[in-house]
Amino acid sequence: MQAYINMAGKKGGQKEMEKKLKVSSKPRQAKTDLEQTGESLDSSGPQSAASSLFESENGSECISEKTSEKTSEKLRLELQELRRELQELQQDNKDSEKCFDNRFEAAFNCMLEKIEEHIQENASKLSTFADQLEDVKLAALEDGYRRNNIRIEGLPENRESPNPVKFVAELFSKIIGEDFKSDAEIAAAYRIWGLNISKNRTFIVCFEKLQLKLNVMSLLREKQEIMFENNLIHIFPDFSPSTATKRASFYNIKQHLRRADIRYSLLYPAKLKVEIQGKHYIFTSREKADKELRKLILTLS
Repeated sequence: MQAYINMAGKKGGQKEMEKKLKVSSKPRQAKTDLEQTGESLDSSGPQSAASSLFESENGSECISEKTSEKTSEKLRLELQELRRELQELQQDNKDSEKCFDNRFEAAFNCMLEKIEEHIQENASKLSTFADQLEDVKLAALEDGYRRNNIRIEGLPENRESPNPVKFVAELFSKIIGEDFKSDAEIAAAYRIWGLNISKNRTFIVCFEKLQLKLNVMSLLREKQEIMFENNLIHIFPDFSPSTATKRASFYNIKQHLRRADIRYSLLYPAKLKVEIQGKHYIFTSREKADKELRKLILTLS
């Protein structure tokens, strides 16, 4: 019995010893764990705060570096994009300049061609006008040379021999009457060949003074028809071939005006003056005169 009690006492003592060992081992184990994690029982508070601040600063620096890198990368990409756009704009500008230059050159060449054509056309017109002016000048000079002359058409041949001046003086005396006094004012009288050699040659009478020639022509206008030896003759001023052709173009119109009993006159060098109902009309061409007079005078239709 005593032995059993002793054994029980020993077992109870062992259990208490084991409990004490377990209790004493927990703080040691906790200390060991703290040491492994870098902490201590005495300075657990301050060491943990410093460590957290350090880690926060390191993290902030890492974030700042990453943000800076991202910003730099973004700026680099934007700069590359700006450079690319700048190159495109420069290229577009060059293309636009080239296109503008081409258009300007084409327009300038076209305008230059038109100017050259216009110059050539004007040069041609100027040459034509110069020729016409030369013809007008020559005609005016020749008309001035002939201003004292009159022409007689339809006069039979060989009637003037042997003294043409005396013959013309007698002819005017018969046609005009006593108003024509003498042959003293006649400088010359002669015949010339015309375009139609089958007709009687034209008879030219040259007066000493222009006024005498004008007086004779004024008296002759009062005669409706002039007959000589049963031949109808025509007497009119002597002009150059150019002026005579222009004046002759009004011949048919003058015939109509004469039949319609309308007063008219032919002005120098070739202008038809017509008086209708107190109004005067002047025409410089046969075509214009014919067109306008048909509207004014029904008998010309």
